[in-house]
Amino acid sequence: MRLTLPDPDPNLARSVETNPLHLREWLIGLPTGNVMEAGRMLLDALSTLNRVKLEAEERVKLLDEYQNSLEMLTGAFESAYASPGLPMKESARLAAQLALNLWVEMTLGWKQALMDKVDKKFSFFTSTKMVPILLQAVVYSFWRTYQVCTRLFQPLPSGMWGEIHQVFRYAAENKFLDERKSDNPKEKASRSIATVYKQMLLLALADPQRFSGPELDKILEIIEGYASYAHFQPVSKLNSSAGFFLIELEFDRPPQFVGNRSLDHLPGQSLLFDTIELAKKLHKAESNVESKVPLANDRQKVQMWLEILRRVIRQWSISPQRLYQRIPAQASVEVVLGLPQAVLQLNGGMPLMMPEQSIAAALDALTSAQSIPWQVINESPGGYAILARDLPSEQARPGEVVAIRAASDAGWMVASIRWLQQRYDGATEMGLQVMSAKAQPVLLRPIGLNAELDFLPALLLPSIAALKQSQRAVTAKGLYTPLREFTVLNSNGEESKIRCAKLIEQQMGYDLFEYTSD
Repeated sequence: MRLTLPDPDPNLARSVETNPLHLREWLIGLPTGNVMEAGRMLLDALSTLNRVKLEAEERVKLLDEYQNSLEMLTGAFESAYASPGLPMKESARLAAQLALNLWVEMTLGWKQALMDKVDKKFSFFTSTKMVPILLQAVVYSFWRTYQVCTRLFQPLPSGMWGEIHQVFRYAAENKFLDERKSDNPKEKASRSIATVYKQMLLLALADPQRFSGPELDKILEIIEGYASYAHFQPVSKLNSSAGFFLIELEFDRPPQFVGNRSLDHLPGQSLLFDTIELAKKLHKAESNVESKVPLANDRQKVQMWLEILRRVIRQWSISPQRLYQRIPAQASVEVVLGLPQAVLQLNGGMPLMMPEQSIAAALDALTSAQSIPWQVINESPGGYAILARDLPSEQARPGEVVAIRAASDAGWMVASIRWLQQRYDGATEMGLQVMSAKAQPVLLRPIGLNAELDFLPALLLPSIAALKQSQRAVTAKGLYTPLREFTVLNSNGEESKIRCAKLIEQQMGYDLFEYTSD
């Protein structure tokens, strides 16, 4: 294995507490009520430890104490960096970055202990019993690092996938894959090397930058509950592309959907990740959740859970492929974020007002619908990848509707935010999929519910004969139920009625469904 390790600094030797009991006392005294202060103190001590030479056994005892403290701070960190969208507020971004730095240092510590032990394993008096435990600790630290990266809407740091694959391969060659840190199956930190590695592969294949925070919580729950049903296969066992993903163990990249790729002359060692049994288990779970929807007290919550299940089943069966080739571009576009604001722009910047609506409400809507300039990175007939700096905090969210236009005299198109990425320089990247270039702005209200319910902004998308796509509606999330009827008010004040037909997708910011009309 060739793992990145910090350079030792002999000047730091006197700054390290090497007595586990004294270290534990110091850790207990950390100001846990102030997670940022406690985190900074922990990071300083841990980074110092990682740059001092110690025997592997001695280092392991200290790392166990540090990791126990870090685990105890996890809940406080998650609360501190919870963010509904990008850019993150400065306080949330700093908390997330500190949590990420702590897990990166934790990983460095376990890698140092592992390499010290591996380098000495051929010594006459050296036991190798600790090696599988250290391998498991390294893989678990990678897993925790990856989770924080997803909260930051960032990929793993460069080189980390290469090290993850190296550690897995070493464990496989030495028959350590099933080794656990403890015999407690409920303890997530003690799962086998193979299981934790599978969890990372599934998280990568889920494309986590497509999910908001609450959705990601569910994704992680599914992964940790079902990862054991995924399997490794030799490349020669490929019998269909569906449910098979390629892991290239000598490259710094996550697994890739096999698709139509030829596997005859692959460079380096590779294997397949088989998700067929996993998909069967998830389909069964989908059926169970589906049967509970009509009787659920919180129908919207159960429907969201069901939609997330369906999305990951698709990701882990046949990853969606881009329909059009993206072309690099040098241009700018205007973007308005959010369904209500998109409806306003498509109506010429004027609110679709009911008579009882106040002038103040109309002015508020106009103020919140200011367009933001974005730079186009690349584009295709189906969408855009765009970039912006200095955005208002937390305004860009996965699964939200936006209005977009390429020039001030062009018409507004409607698109959905498919993914977000927070760059290391603070800029925000966003992937948009165009939904319609001719959306109609309307107000609608469910029929038969509380008569006092306000009309809500929505969009009607015309049918597209060439794509055999029926007419669709985009509404606020949670409004879709089978056969529900709505009163619709257009920009001329004319009323009509539509009926829900088929749910296409439910995102964090909207429901998209086919409808029928009188």
